[in-house]
Amino acid sequence: MATISLCRRIATTCTRTATLPRRSLASSSSRLPFSSAASQDTSSSPYVSGPTTHFGYESVSINEKEGRVRQVFENVANDYDVMNDFMSAGLHRYWKDELLRMTGVGPMSKALRRRASMKYAADLNNKNNDDDMIDDSKALLSILDVAGGTGDVAFRFVDAANCEERSKSSGKDEVNVTVCDINPEMLRVGESRARKRYGSALFDETCALKFVEGNAQCLPFEDNSFDLYTIAFGLRNVTDVDMALRDALR
Repeated sequence: MATISLCRRIATTCTRTATLPRRSLASSSSRLPFSSAASQDTSSSPYVSGPTTHFGYESVSINEKEGRVRQVFENVANDYDVMNDFMSAGLHRYWKDELLRMTGVGPMSKALRRRASMKYAADLNNKNNDDDMIDDSKALLSILDVAGGTGDVAFRFVDAANCEERSKSSGKDEVNVTVCDINPEMLRVGESRARKRYGSALFDETCALKFVEGNAQCLPFEDNSFDLYTIAFGLRNVTDVDMALRDALR
């Protein structure tokens, strides 16, 4: 009964999936850059066009939605992943596995690590000039998972990139994953799960994983900070999806 009660409390934020502008969806098949496709679209209406927006089956003011979403997830943070299992009959796990496959993080990470190890060996043998040496302070692959709270998607990236094994070596990891979420309680649960699962080396030594509080509509990062941006179910809870997608693009 406790699980059913929690599901009912969160269901109001999960019943309506965000509708993206048609042109932005079509851009992948037409092979046009996102900005190019968007600039040619004069027919699609903005996601938020008035003083109100949806909150489940309710209509609420745009200023109210963010606070209500925050409250819901603060209340269910500890049981969020169990709820996803219950509400999707476990399908969310397959969806997230497919997301991982589509990103290609596994093979990309393997190739980048091989290149980094070859460069490192060459540098030790003084075969390269200083200009060719790898900057250890900058990762070769930086991944941002937005609205990733409890880390379910981020952990898949960490595992695919073999970051746990890499944490047994010294120095910063060539691959890093950042989880950004607006809700500090979800981040607390996510980081706690991560430390139990991987230990502290990924955080404190190789810096392969971190959790950062931030709003998808105005992310607390510099332009061009990441190579890969993902957002899963959280998109439906963003007040202004258009604003979030613009911030994702930058």
